[in-house]
Amino acid sequence: MLGLFLAGVLAGCVSVPSGGPVYSYAITQGPGGQSQPYPQAIAQPPGNDWLPGDIVRGFLTASASLGARQEIAREYLTPSANHSWKPGWSAVVYGTGPTVESAVYAGTGSKETATVTIGGLVQAILSGNGGYAVPSNSAAGGQSLTFTLEKEKSNGQWRITKAPQYLLLTSYQFQYDYQLRNLYFFDPTLSYLVPDPVYVPLQAPAVDLMDGLVSDLIHPPGDWLSRGATVSAFPKKTTTIGDVTLNGGTAAINLGGSIAKAPNETEMQWVSAMQRVSAQLLWTLTGSGESGPAVQSVQLSVNGKPWSPLDSDQNPVQQLHQSTYSPPTGASSVFYYVDSTGNLLSSDGPQGKRVKVHRIGTGYSQIAVSPDQQYLAALRNGSLYIGRVGGPLAKRGGSDYTSMSWDPSDNLWATSGDQIVMLHGAADPDQPQGKPVPVDVVSLDGTPNIGPFTALRVAPDGVRVAIIVGGTAVNFGAIVSAAGGRPGQAIVEIVLSPFSVSASGATFTAVTWYGADNVITLGDPGPQLTEYPVDGGSSTSIPAQPRMSSITASPGKPLIAGMPGGAMVWNASLSGTWTVLGGTGVSAVSAVYPG
Repeated sequence: MLGLFLAGVLAGCVSVPSGGPVYSYAITQGPGGQSQPYPQAIAQPPGNDWLPGDIVRGFLTASASLGARQEIAREYLTPSANHSWKPGWSAVVYGTGPTVESAVYAGTGSKETATVTIGGLVQAILSGNGGYAVPSNSAAGGQSLTFTLEKEKSNGQWRITKAPQYLLLTSYQFQYDYQLRNLYFFDPTLSYLVPDPVYVPLQAPAVDLMDGLVSDLIHPPGDWLSRGATVSAFPKKTTTIGDVTLNGGTAAINLGGSIAKAPNETEMQWVSAMQRVSAQLLWTLTGSGESGPAVQSVQLSVNGKPWSPLDSDQNPVQQLHQSTYSPPTGASSVFYYVDSTGNLLSSDGPQGKRVKVHRIGTGYSQIAVSPDQQYLAALRNGSLYIGRVGGPLAKRGGSDYTSMSWDPSDNLWATSGDQIVMLHGAADPDQPQGKPVPVDVVSLDGTPNIGPFTALRVAPDGVRVAIIVGGTAVNFGAIVSAAGGRPGQAIVEIVLSPFSVSASGATFTAVTWYGADNVITLGDPGPQLTEYPVDGGSSTSIPAQPRMSSITASPGKPLIAGMPGGAMVWNASLSGTWTVLGGTGVSAVSAVYPG
């Protein structure tokens, strides 16, 4: 069962982890395993004789009800506090609490005031319009917050004079009131879209939901992907004119401010920029989520004038299939393996023709082929060898290598001992030594993560990475790099996401990406094959063969697994049956899809 960091989830119940986001699970199981609805608390207005502690408790419950713009919650506030209270989707999520700890009164008669302190164990912070962050070590643990109240002259009832500009939620309220949606930003080269998961309220009106998502595209949340791993195509000081509207499945967005063509831009430069802005809007508003507005197309206007992309016959309504940009999936029908005599072979599918590429020799335990299928890396006795596909391999620096993965720029990433290293331009013939550069792995607050790191795989977008840490967890991180140091070298770090997965009592031995937003893991005992959505949601168990030793995947293509003695098996789907590939003993090194 899926867990997060050190928290496990038991069948038929909800477990809220203290160090990661909340995934959706059934709180109870009815007949036939059907999930029963969570018993939501009903917001009610303040009672006539309620004391300050009661007022604060009622406000906390009512403010968690996000429908109807939280009108009942506003009845707990003074008129001035109501006017200034604009929490949006920002929230502090408590693992335990929030609970009223104390109430202190002051003054008498018409000047009577009170302070109410609430406390609890902070689990997470939801910023802006849904960016999720785990509190830093310094902020974790117990946290107190004080409300001030005054007794109104007109009716003698207590009201809150100032409320925090964020919601205070229990873990259950958060889990059942919010859902995951993806924002889409670009990689630093503006080549690929990258999904960035955020939490949005289930009860939010459609106009508020779409306005919030568009606002986050213009003003990206300060999360794990925003430290240089991704960028937004929206120019700074872009504004929205009016609300986003939804009519017949078409979301209409009117942008203003600096989005209009700059004086020094050519027409083609502006059109290219608008194509990227349009792609972000299309993928975000028609993207993931268990519910929400049914957006099928987007109509984009600039200062009230409809904008039409190239080759659209001046039609401003755009559907997803018309987008110039998309998240890369890494899909490839061709896979590679080394046979028992040391030949590198390629095959167009498990039943396709096998082609001998080059003889590289025997003794290798693992190979990796670059996404463009131009370069090969191989491990033998902990040493790393790199060369062109079809050419000789040369030994590179470093030792104790255990896994490796190429990114789209032909940089090679590897685990070596307890370190992660990158060989910048590893396939460049002008860098015969291929000196490995150590990679720092840090939490969002900058805290170092010392591993040990036993395996990794870079996502098809080259921005995200899945890392097996100590065999017990799969962490996800964002690759952030900047030029520096000696020529040809890079300063690189991986900023960890708050999202991670763990399996109770199991050890992860391998991980592979399966499209733009999923990974498949292999674990012991079992073995266990599991598909995990990187941005949250339920995991999917995949039937496994006994004694599987490796796994490789490509979206829409068969899974291929390594077996003892060099045999391979393949499966056409996540739920099908396994078939032996070419009989036993056909390979010495298990198959890999490029990446």
